[in-house]
Amino acid sequence: MNTEIKVGILFFLGLGITGYFTLMTTSLGRAKGTYSVLFPRIARLKDGDMVTYNGVKIGTVTEVLPVLQGGNPAVQLSFSVQSNFRPKVLIGEDAKFRIDQGMLGGASLEIISPNGKPISQEALSGHMGEVPTSLSDVLNTVLLIINENRESLKGAVVAAKDAMERFGKASTEIESMVKENRSEIKQAITNFKDTGDRITKLVDENREGVKAAVARVEQAASEIKEAVAENRPYLKETLAKAPAMAENLSNAGKQVNELVAENRADIRSAITDIKNATPKVDRTADNLATITDQVASGRGTIGKAVFDDSLHDKAVATVDNVNQRAEEVKPLTRDLSELKFVIGVEGGQDVRTGAGEGDAYLHVAPRPYKFYEAGIVYRTAPRDRDTKRDDPDKLSVDFNLVFGWRWLPDDDRQLYRLTTAFGLLSTKPGAVVGLSLTRNLGIWALVRQKDNTRDLDDRRYEEGKVMLRAVAKYSLFDRIHLMVGCNDLIDHPGFWGGVRFDFLDNDLRNLTSVSSFVR
Repeated sequence: MNTEIKVGILFFLGLGITGYFTLMTTSLGRAKGTYSVLFPRIARLKDGDMVTYNGVKIGTVTEVLPVLQGGNPAVQLSFSVQSNFRPKVLIGEDAKFRIDQGMLGGASLEIISPNGKPISQEALSGHMGEVPTSLSDVLNTVLLIINENRESLKGAVVAAKDAMERFGKASTEIESMVKENRSEIKQAITNFKDTGDRITKLVDENREGVKAAVARVEQAASEIKEAVAENRPYLKETLAKAPAMAENLSNAGKQVNELVAENRADIRSAITDIKNATPKVDRTADNLATITDQVASGRGTIGKAVFDDSLHDKAVATVDNVNQRAEEVKPLTRDLSELKFVIGVEGGQDVRTGAGEGDAYLHVAPRPYKFYEAGIVYRTAPRDRDTKRDDPDKLSVDFNLVFGWRWLPDDDRQLYRLTTAFGLLSTKPGAVVGLSLTRNLGIWALVRQKDNTRDLDDRRYEEGKVMLRAVAKYSLFDRIHLMVGCNDLIDHPGFWGGVRFDFLDNDLRNLTSVSSFVR
């Protein structure tokens, strides 16, 4: 039996194993959704995105389909809920269904319900999901408003600066006013002195009355003396307690003195502030009264705003203008919302020669039918070849840089039947062709020029001219892909096995959320 027959047997054996997994272990993939809810439209949500209930992950979106609801277009989201959560997921009349969109892309179905009965399709049938708003639409609308009102904002900043300058000038004017009225202040002090002289004169003029008052005081003192004599025992008892009372008063006074000493600077500052604030309070009250009168009479900016309908009309026109601009920028932001990207790693080995290949890549899809992929590739030599050590001063890796298109869309299965890509594969010109048989199973072929210009003992040297590899790829959960097939079909056919791991944009958003929670 020659080598070609052996390779053919291994190839068809690999296809048979893949077929077995397809027919017998499809349950490893995504389960069909038990429940469904309608939305007028959606944004970013796709199969495999998570479902949350009051913030807790409970299941997965399994299918997104366009439907007709009462003759109008709608979107039906099917999803599954883990069996252990179903009795605890309550759906009531106040339940809300939203699409939560991540900053890095991706989305999730969010269910918010404070009460109700355990989840069932009957409970869901009366609900309609909320229309999502794209984050990019909001950001662009805000930016547009800022750009349209840039001159107004600049004017507000200038006005604030002018107000501060006027406040400084007002303080200077107050100081000048005090200097200008120094003589009036001096006169006020003189008036206080004159008032004291008048009081002295008044006492002289009423001396007889004062003498009579003193006589009454003497009479009162005599009566107090008699009262003391009558209540001497009680006074003696009270005086016996006086030392303790005096000591308590002394301690209290000491504490007050210590408190005053500790806060002397603050008390002095507070007294100064109160003294300085008194004239300002008076002027503020006068200004407030003036402003109130102007508002009531419809004068000034505030008065006109209250009594004039033109400001209201302008505000309504401004809001209408903002809404119109938001509608105009939606076509520009729609392209950005469709952007998808995947970060992943892939590795495989030729069983016959032991040569292996591993790469890390970034896959960007601005449209569902168009993508770009760039990556770094590391290749190992066959096990029977002695190779020299890599030069540490050189970058001993290869690069992938391809541009691809997807063809023949299948709306029922939500996939493209044919995929083609062209560019650099392991730094050599090449192409990739893929044929999707089912959602999880496909056949892929890679062809590129071999790296045959290096030294024979170089790790990356390849014999021959063209590398042709054909594999069958089976996908698990849209993230893990198993590959079996034949490598180097033209020169030295051998069995090839590999695995590929994808981190979707939604996975990256979830990892970011978890890492921030852990911190």
